[in-house]
Amino acid sequence: MAAPDTAPATPPRRRLRLVLAGAVEAGRVLLGTNFHTLIPGRVYRCAQLSGPALRQVIAARGIRTVINLRGCGAPFPWYLDECRSTHDLNVAQHDICFSAGRLPPVHEVRRLVEILDRCEYPVLFHCRRGADRTGLAAAIILLLQTDAALDEGRRQLGLRFGHVALGRPAYLDRFLDLYDDWLRDKALAHSRANFRRWLERDYCPGELRCVIEPLNFTTRPPRGEPFPLRVRARNTGVKTWCFKPETNAGIHARYVLWNDADQQVASQRSGLFPAEVPPGQSIDLTLALPALGKPGRYRLLVDMVDEQQCWFFQAGSEPLEVELEVRE
Repeated sequence: MAAPDTAPATPPRRRLRLVLAGAVEAGRVLLGTNFHTLIPGRVYRCAQLSGPALRQVIAARGIRTVINLRGCGAPFPWYLDECRSTHDLNVAQHDICFSAGRLPPVHEVRRLVEILDRCEYPVLFHCRRGADRTGLAAAIILLLQTDAALDEGRRQLGLRFGHVALGRPAYLDRFLDLYDDWLRDKALAHSRANFRRWLERDYCPGELRCVIEPLNFTTRPPRGEPFPLRVRARNTGVKTWCFKPETNAGIHARYVLWNDADQQVASQRSGLFPAEVPPGQSIDLTLALPALGKPGRYRLLVDMVDEQQCWFFQAGSEPLEVELEVRE
């Protein structure tokens, strides 16, 4: 009788070596440089490097362009160290403002594409940990510059690089979901050309886009009296707005009011009720502004907000901004 097939057991020493190797790699990803090659000889990704470490990578890989996804960080030491290093080594540096907890603004995505089209290679790009923002940028570059499949792009946002799709960072995974939805809607297959078209012309961060129109408006509110501001908010995004009664979930309208010393005077939400507003539809809302007893100029900002993610203007939408004057 033949013996049953069994997989050979892994020797204890080999198991130990595998565990230690995994621990070392996890430490490098989570606590170290998180350095990886995206396109050999052309594009590399990493976490924030110290000045000396950045200089070493630039010298070893022949880097000609550094793309910082954390935005302009002056006067923080990490940013100044990076600027000194790129300046001293005659390397181009570009600052792009991505967030680790919300979909990227339209203008920042298109600026990244423009930089990638015009910059000198090899390129090194990074955020703070090299996991979330860097993972999203890596997916964009891979799908834009290679024939990688969409699933390969998704893997750039994975545990292998320290990205965990929980909480706010999970919003970054929706970026490629939106692209996938667009492909299905247009009956198209993924290609470099189609991805570029979507990035440059059709990318919209989900439901996070609107036009806000005042319905009853005065730039000279009565002194010492509260007054309502009615607005019409039109959904110009690609997803339905879901209003909810809670202040920590759903879509709402919100305003912030500052005085002429840039001090916040008031802030309030509207739309604390269940409702849905599909793309292309509008909703009328009333915001209650407080009595302003002190004469002077005030600055009012009205915008929609996704309570779990961000204000719409943070994703590239235009808020309603008005200057008010309260007279004696």
